[in-house]
Amino acid sequence: MRAPSLDPDSRRASLVRAAREVFAEKGYHPASVGDIIEAAGVARGTFYNHFESKREIFAAVLAELMLEVGGVVQPIDVRQDIHEQVRANLHRLAAAMASQGAAVRILFTEAEGIDKDGEIALAAFYAHVLARVEKALSDGQRLGVVRPGEVRQSARCLLGMLKEPVMLARLAREPLDAPAMAEAIYGLLRGGVLSV
Repeated sequence: MRAPSLDPDSRRASLVRAAREVFAEKGYHPASVGDIIEAAGVARGTFYNHFESKREIFAAVLAELMLEVGGVVQPIDVRQDIHEQVRANLHRLAAAMASQGAAVRILFTEAEGIDKDGEIALAAFYAHVLARVEKALSDGQRLGVVRPGEVRQSARCLLGMLKEPVMLARLAREPLDAPAMAEAIYGLLRGGVLSV
């Protein structure tokens, strides 16, 4: 069955949605351009009018995920309760990651080792995320709400706190408990691990 006629931007968006579903179901490596074409209900030529390769459409999926997941984080208003804003951001972020399901898990667990160009796209994705976290930490230090310290390694550790629960839930074939993950991360941010 062929998809209905769409304008080029809508067709491109439908291809990205189809690719996201295929990558989520099969993983990056087993998925093929043919799988994406079939899921989108388009001709092979239509795919290649918009994307040169599976790697290129995967980069488009990464960009879309970055916008969706990153877009839920709200700027901190220093006139309001900062702790509750951080907590709310963590809950929104964890919920966004859980709602994206396998697509986000693939990003965190299967995207490495795609190929040279794929790794460049993945590195760019993580560089963007880390830059946002580093800026948030630097801004927090400047405002006196984040402890002094080296922000680059702290940003990497914070990203790991988000990434690892997703990866481990996937490996254990368990659903991601987004509220529990958000509360655990919030507890670590607020009080640390050591009680002495």
